Amino acid sequence: MRAAVMYGAGDVRVEDRLDPKIVQPTDAVVRTVAACVCGSDLWPYQSMPAADTGRPMGHEFLGVVEEAGADVTGLTAGDLVVAPFTYSDTPATTAPRACTSRAATVAGTASTASTADRAKPSASRTPTAPW
Repeated sequence: MRAAVMYGAGDVRVEDRLDPKIVQPTDAVVRTVAACVCGSDLWPYQSMPAADTGRPMGHEFLGVVEEAGADVTGLTAGDLVVAPFTYSDTPATTAPRACTSRAATVAGTASTASTADRAKPSASRTPTAPW
């Protein structure tokens, strides 16, 4: 899959990354249909020190569930989901099918998932998905 990766101030590259997979029984693999750049993706754009490994960007997307872990009860393959900003209400009463980036258990694609699992790629591993 392809992903945006920041290597330092002004140095953003699109790279091939490993395809996401279910790691925990509460994970979902979501194929990205549309994504956006959040302001928090750009905070380090002018000041991030150069790095050899880079930092994957992204955490807001619209996608389709491709696979759900064994403990995921609120989503099934084919469901359309939205992952908003890192901080959001979970489970969302106004959008019960929303797949948030950061659940109440403080696991998420933006700040706590492994760097290979960020959301701007063509698919992502979304932790704590059983809302």
